Amino acid sequence: MPRRHRSAREREPAQDSVERPRGIAPEWAQMEGATVRANSGERAKTYRCPGCHHEIRAGTPHLVVIIDGDPEGRRHWHTPCWGHELKQRRR
Repeated sequence: MPRRHRSAREREPAQDSVERPRGIAPEWAQMEGATVRANSGERAKTYRCPGCHHEIRAGTPHLVVIIDGDPEGRRHWHTPCWGHELKQRRR
């Protein structure tokens, strides 16, 4: 017998996904001696990632890292590039 497609009314409701508050970086991205914030990339500005030296275009979610005591040293990182940087710094 062929499989019957279930209508939307018969399907189980999707579980609510848990999202972290806006601007809060994931726990793995935090580093002692620095403030790490998530940025949604909503501003129409392009940044340069210090990890890969490529552009972070407007609309691209990324991380903003501010080393404590150096507010002028704020850097915008691609999320995977910051993960790689953290691995290098923790060695």
